Amino acid sequence: MDGKARLSYISGYQKIKSKKPVSTLNDIEKKLKEAIKKKNEVEISTLRLVLAAIRNYQIEKRPLELTEDDCLKVLKREAKKRHEAIEAYCLGGRNELADREEQELDIIKKYLPAELSDEQIKQIIIEIVTRTGGANAVNFGQIMGEAMKQCGGQADGKKVSQIVKEVLSGTGK
Repeated sequence: MDGKARLSYISGYQKIKSKKPVSTLNDIEKKLKEAIKKKNEVEISTLRLVLAAIRNYQIEKRPLELTEDDCLKVLKREAKKRHEAIEAYCLGGRNELADREEQELDIIKKYLPAELSDEQIKQIIIEIVTRTGGANAVNFGQIMGEAMKQCGGQADGKKVSQIVKEVLSGTGK
């Protein structure tokens, strides 16, 4: 049994097949191999969970191919799960579990694009408000939709919503 087959057999690791190479997916697979060799348990379990989530998403999406955007969508969903778990563990007084989730979140964040700052989001929203011609609560949905498109997934929806409300109420200008 050669090295790759042995690693695959030992770790239960199977490569996700896609016609076009997806760089994020390839990076995760490489890092998993490195983590297995280094015996970094937190990184191994986190990357395995992420790859399993990507595989499940790929199965749901069949017969369409997996894209880079799909991988990022799954990573964002996994990061959001970690955020929610950290909050729940902190409220429940389970700091050791919250620390573990934070470690997992740090590993997942390595593969996500950098988030926009509040000022950058505010500038995007102000630009949209001036373009649409109205800063009132009636246009909230339209402004939110346009803002989320322009942020390109680099901002959390809650944060964007909060900033849109501030700008529309006049406190954010």
